[in-house]
Amino acid sequence: MVAAAKTAATALVRRFLGASMVTIAVLTVAAAALSTTLAGPAQAASGPGKASFGIRLVDIPLAEADNPRAYRYIIDHLHPGTTIHRRVQIANLSASAARLAVYPDAAVIRGGYFIGDVGETPSELTTWITLSRPSVFLAPKARAMVTVTIQVPRTASPGNLYGVIWAQETSLGKTGSGFNVLEVNRVGIRIYLSVGPGGPPPVNFDITSITGTRSARGQLLVRAQVHNTGGQAIDASGYLKLTDGPGGLGAGPYKETGVTLAPGQSEPITVVLDKQLPNGPWRALIELTSGLTQRSAVATIDFSPAAGANRGYLIMAVILLIVLVLLAGLAVWLIRRNRRSSPTTGHSDLMPAQPGR
Repeated sequence: MVAAAKTAATALVRRFLGASMVTIAVLTVAAAALSTTLAGPAQAASGPGKASFGIRLVDIPLAEADNPRAYRYIIDHLHPGTTIHRRVQIANLSASAARLAVYPDAAVIRGGYFIGDVGETPSELTTWITLSRPSVFLAPKARAMVTVTIQVPRTASPGNLYGVIWAQETSLGKTGSGFNVLEVNRVGIRIYLSVGPGGPPPVNFDITSITGTRSARGQLLVRAQVHNTGGQAIDASGYLKLTDGPGGLGAGPYKETGVTLAPGQSEPITVVLDKQLPNGPWRALIELTSGLTQRSAVATIDFSPAAGANRGYLIMAVILLIVLVLLAGLAVWLIRRNRRSSPTTGHSDLMPAQPGR
């Protein structure tokens, strides 16, 4: 009986330890999931290296004369069968002569960025584009004009197309170890083209979900979501202003990182603030502009660490409580099962030995 009891106790301990290991695993996974949920997304972007030359748009359509974007980019709405001409000026800003290649390339809008391809990647739009000169040779501080012609076929389907006109310099350089390397610098002008009958599609966007938070290093951040609800691509940028803070304080305006969105796309914007600002609450006003379209949104925000931390602790507490209840139920079940499987005590069926006569 003693041996059987020891065996049952040992089995019970092993089962409990096994259940404990499962509990630890559950809590580990839950903690990892929680930290991922609270972690903010990171964004990154890449572009051409610093160049000693520039490119700018010279011609703009009369219909876009009041649109600031039209002075930087080729923006137009064209009917099928239409041809337009736009001049661009290329300037050599260095003290030595330079030969620059000029060519159209494909482009996409992804992750809040306008991304131009490299290496003359073809697209439907690039097949419509011809340039008056494929390259220019410029003396120091000299400038040259290149005419961009866009001819939309009569069979073109309605929609938005994006591209870029690159001015590119390729040269041979050397590393610190003396190895030859090919250096490529390029600057470009974006093309936003909408094709279809009638007038241009509407431009519209919304700003939602304004929140205040802290990074892992304690940096104050304001995040908002921008949704392109119109029919054309937007380049939205602007400012954040904080008012009605503790003691009536105000702060800003803070310049916001711009975002480029195709129709139907939605991406966050983030504004980094001074760590010394009080936690709040604050009244946050965000104003964004894309061309002639301006939108604003207001929300009350707070940078208190407890706002996010309490939610995380609450989730962990609920998970821990559920696990403890399960463990308690498992322990009761194991104890009852152990009792049912233990040998019972009672009278022996054997007659006691009789003393010899």
